[in-house]
Amino acid sequence: MNNLFGSSQIFISLAIAIVLEAAPFLLLGSFVSAVAGETSLGQRLARAAPRSRGGGILVGLFAGLVLPTCECGVVPVARRLLRQGLPSHTVITYMLAAPVVNPVVLLSTWVAFQGSWASLAARVGVVAVAAAAMGWAVAGTTSAVLLRGGNPFPVGLPRMDEVCGHVHGPDCGCDHDNGADGRSLPLRLARGTALEFLDMAKFLILGALAAAAVKTFMPSSLLTPLQSSLPLSVAAMMGLAVLLSICSEADAFVAASFTGFPWASQMAFVTLGPMVDLKLLAMFYGVFHHRLATALVVVPTLLVFVLCMALGLLLPGGSW
Repeated sequence: MNNLFGSSQIFISLAIAIVLEAAPFLLLGSFVSAVAGETSLGQRLARAAPRSRGGGILVGLFAGLVLPTCECGVVPVARRLLRQGLPSHTVITYMLAAPVVNPVVLLSTWVAFQGSWASLAARVGVVAVAAAAMGWAVAGTTSAVLLRGGNPFPVGLPRMDEVCGHVHGPDCGCDHDNGADGRSLPLRLARGTALEFLDMAKFLILGALAAAAVKTFMPSSLLTPLQSSLPLSVAAMMGLAVLLSICSEADAFVAASFTGFPWASQMAFVTLGPMVDLKLLAMFYGVFHHRLATALVVVPTLLVFVLCMALGLLLPGGSW
């Protein structure tokens, strides 16, 4: 009984510690997303983006620095940008890269991994390769080919405003009335920040509970094979990232808490999750044609596994 009580205390302490570390960054990201939702940054980007393949992909990789969003709301934004005429290779690259290559996520990653520049560079590099590869593959394809016609969601899937989990603003891409209700800008920002934070906080709490449970209750005999095998640990952390679906602004803290796992497997967690998770699966198959949606799942998954395996072999300790 004492052992159970002691384990429960450790479990609660670990879960609370992870949530408290990550919550400020989730709140900051929610505010930044609310600000972006109240502006016309997407329309300006559509007008300024170059039409060349290389230039468009480069813009897509770094557009998240000026049009930041987490993976929870990036698909509706991408759909809107495609409809506004932005080149497909720029939009698809942006959709996969922006949840990581944005100021809040870069800062949270650096803090979560205790100022490790190798971790920050690895996360950005792996995501950039996967995003650029998908952008290159769809170059020259029109929005009519990429997007589903009619109702953007097949039967059985929720409407966009039920699944996207982000602030609804001028550039959000959802089919709804933005509802200009006369509220002042500060009130709209406060409301948008609160709604997005509360919506994403449940995933953070779920991830924190899962990480704490693994560290506290899972027998070492089960963890040892995963921790000692690079392929198994990378695959396991990739699967966990998809299942937990933690917002990219907070997932680095959950990944960093798996201290017994190889560094490369932690990188697999923070690179695949923002590109492929359960929330994104529903939106991919609801918004895009089946072949593109499948490619958006398969290609990043394979590239993350291969690149993180390479990281594990070249930088086993996560340092230069």
